[in-house]
Amino acid sequence: MVNEIIIVEGKSDSQKLKKIYGENLITIETNGLGFNNKKLNLIKELSKNNKIIIFTDPDGPGKKIRETLIEFLDTDVFNAFILKQDIDKKSKKIGIAEANEEAIKNALNNLITYNKNNSSISWDEYVNNDFYLKDNRIKITTHFNLNNDMSSKSLFKWLNWMNLNVEDIEKIIGE
Repeated sequence: MVNEIIIVEGKSDSQKLKKIYGENLITIETNGLGFNNKKLNLIKELSKNNKIIIFTDPDGPGKKIRETLIEFLDTDVFNAFILKQDIDKKSKKIGIAEANEEAIKNALNNLITYNKNNSSISWDEYVNNDFYLKDNRIKITTHFNLNNDMSSKSLFKWLNWMNLNVEDIEKIIGE
């Protein structure tokens, strides 16, 4: 993973990834929702010459951190996702550090690229093709290993970040 920097929420997440991929792996910790403009600007500066991978926890704060970073950065942003079912059932926490190794490797091998500067589908197309319907939303979120509870508006935004068009989405729903 040369020239790749993985953004995680905490120290235990970094430790887990380094245990799997080695101590040379570069991670930046947001310290949960406690990250500030200094950290955001550091990540933005690093994104000029490095591939930034966001790998946050599958919960509300993780989603908020991910969306903040995607909105802040001017480049393509790569995202790795785990689901709550990938977390050790005995754990009280829901995070990368508590996920199983297979799920972590799978997430980092199946990155989803977001570019906020693209708009690939209009709201009318989204609604007229019934992509907003719960069954269809679940098919789409499951396909991308996203949280199935994602709101219709959030999914619309993320589909545009992924630069998917109507045909791409129809293929996913038809699987």
